[in-house]
Amino acid sequence: MNQSGITVNDLLRLPVLKDAKVISGREGLDRNVKNIDIMEVPDVEGWLREGELLLTTAYSIRHDLSLLTKLVEKLAYANAAALAIKPERYLHEMPNAMIEVSNKHKLPIIQLPVGVPYIDITNAVMEQIVNKHAALLRRSEEIYKKLTKLVLENSGIQMVADNVSQLIEAPIILLDKQGKEIVSSPKEGRINDFIHAKQWDITVDKERVGKFFIEKEQLDEMDKICVEQARLVFSLELMRRKTAMDTENHLRGNFIEELLAGIFLPQEEVVNKGRQLGLDPEVMWEIIVIECGNLIEESSPFLTDLSIVLKSINLSNANKIFTQKQGNRLIILSAISCQSVLTEDTNQLWVKNLVPLISKYSDFRVGFGGSALLWEIHLSYLEARNSLLIGSCLNKGKRIYFYEEIELFKLLLDSSDYVDLEAVIERKLGKLIQYDKENNSDLVKTLFFYLSSNGSLKETANQLYIHRNSVKYRIERIKEIADIKLETFQDKLLYYFCIFFHNFKGS
Repeated sequence: MNQSGITVNDLLRLPVLKDAKVISGREGLDRNVKNIDIMEVPDVEGWLREGELLLTTAYSIRHDLSLLTKLVEKLAYANAAALAIKPERYLHEMPNAMIEVSNKHKLPIIQLPVGVPYIDITNAVMEQIVNKHAALLRRSEEIYKKLTKLVLENSGIQMVADNVSQLIEAPIILLDKQGKEIVSSPKEGRINDFIHAKQWDITVDKERVGKFFIEKEQLDEMDKICVEQARLVFSLELMRRKTAMDTENHLRGNFIEELLAGIFLPQEEVVNKGRQLGLDPEVMWEIIVIECGNLIEESSPFLTDLSIVLKSINLSNANKIFTQKQGNRLIILSAISCQSVLTEDTNQLWVKNLVPLISKYSDFRVGFGGSALLWEIHLSYLEARNSLLIGSCLNKGKRIYFYEEIELFKLLLDSSDYVDLEAVIERKLGKLIQYDKENNSDLVKTLFFYLSSNGSLKETANQLYIHRNSVKYRIERIKEIADIKLETFQDKLLYYFCIFFHNFKGS
């Protein structure tokens, strides 16, 4: 039984009830009394309340004493406090069946003293109940003020937790909605060690943000008040933290946009802002650009899957990763260990984790920039963009592109602004390009894949989804139509670059 509030046993100590006798149900004397009422009619079902002390003379059921037994059953079902009877006028003896039911349900039956008016009993009982409620309200207000003051003074969530644990006299733990510990008191507490754990949701803006656990077998009324005040104060603290985090994310997002745009900022300012916003200026950074069509809309399954991938990579590298939405692109800033620049192992880690997304989402493409200092991160951003732009021209089916793989092509493209390559392309590929247009064929494409696979008929066939004999036939036709010679490495390289520039300018 709950041993809080005013109990039946407490009321029996009142002067007005000092001569009352407990007939049966002694094991229920610790039941709480929340209100008091008088029975005037036999049909009481429907208005009996929890914690009710019911007074009666049994007048309304004096002709059928079996109804007393049913009355006790109804009181027990309603979780009432006790039945108090004035038997001297209408009830000369207590039915044995009633006493048996009373003992069975541990519901006390009390014989009221002779000659004491109901009004004296009700006044005395209500005074105790009201005084108890007033005391609880005062204590509740004290607890709320104490805990709220800790939040307003920014004492920290650990201080709040320690005070709550002290008030309840039990270990507590607060977990976020993913089940990760936010705070515990004592600090070494673990949820797996809780045997009698009781839990409540913590909400912010009608959204569940965590769960509050208490390791205590029984909670009295004061404990429950502490719990409600603790839930409220934890909600305030988590709301404050959420607001601070949202503000920091907003400021970080604006700062990252400035860095990506290449807006000039003094190095000292970048270093200071970076430290304030969690972007370590002492390490190298790389930019990863993800293009994914409409996949980054709110509540998209893609975002959920990507967050799992990023978490896995973050745990593996023990480095921070930040994301920034930019139209239909997602920009990722990934810190690189200060002991090394981006290594092949790190590249392979990204590829390993991103491949499942590529097979699942057809619009998903990724471009990696090189490593850069924080104040030069816009260079890595441009490299990542070029990785996607140029890499997709080289191989659209690949969908993961690293700048180091296309760096040479970028240099050649830059030089094409000063060198006339159109004449070279026309001289080397003009006949083949014209043949494809007139015959709706793919000879230029076939030659490109043939050269990019280092002359492998099998790989070229796989890229074009045709038989290797068909590739062999096409290569012979290419040599005939355009008088193309592929005997030397220089010949192959020249044709490869010509086709690349042709595809890039036409894309």
